[in-house]
Amino acid sequence: MKKVLLLSAAFLVLFGCADKKAQETSLRDSVIAIHEKVMGEDGKLEDNKTALGAFIKANPTGPLVDSANFLAGKLTLADSAMMIWMHDFNPELTKSHDENMAYLDKQKKAVMQIDSQMKAALNASDKFIAKTKTK
Repeated sequence: MKKVLLLSAAFLVLFGCADKKAQETSLRDSVIAIHEKVMGEDGKLEDNKTALGAFIKANPTGPLVDSANFLAGKLTLADSAMMIWMHDFNPELTKSHDENMAYLDKQKKAVMQIDSQMKAALNASDKFIAKTKTK
């Protein structure tokens, strides 16, 4: 009977740890997947910043310059937020399971916020660029 209990306890500890590691790995992978998706928009972000810069240079005193500067600033802020997040993110999980899960959950929320920020900046700048190209 003692052997069965010891074996059962060993089994639970061994596979319980593996399950926790799998949870951490899965959450970390989802955080990184969101990051990769956001970074896929980096080229578009740079293109829009360039287009806005060209518009500002060509129309330094026009009525839409403030809007172009504002949108360029939003793009820069979104880009900066991602750079700061990437610099601060640590994918190495060395703490307890609960601490690792809390950290990854916080990081997932942060990178999702950056994703929203970047989408909003891109959508607004896309509309502005489309509107000003026809004039």
